Amino acid sequence: MQEAELRKWHRTMGIILALLIILQASSGLWLSFEGLLFHTGVEMHMLMAAIHRGGGDMAKWYRTLLGLGLLGMACSGTAIFFKIRTRARP
Repeated sequence: MQEAELRKWHRTMGIILALLIILQASSGLWLSFEGLLFHTGVEMHMLMAAIHRGGGDMAKWYRTLLGLGLLGMACSGTAIFFKIRTRARP
C-alpha cells in the first residue's frame, strides 16, 4: 500500500476512533470519580455504567469494533513509521 493511501486510512480511522475512545474514557472516568469524590443519582450512574460496560449485542459489537480499530491504528501507524524510517536512511 502506498504511504499516502495508508496515511489517509490512518487519519480516517483516527477521527472515528477518537470519538469512541473519548466516550469510553469519559464514562470510565465518571464512574471512577463518582466512587471517589462525589455521588450522583442512580439514573446517571446507570447511564454511565451502560455506556462503559453495558451488556447486550450492541455493546459487544461496540467493544469489538473499538478493539479492532485500535489494532488497525497501531498496525497502520507502525507501517507508516517504518516507511518513513526506510525513506530517511541514506
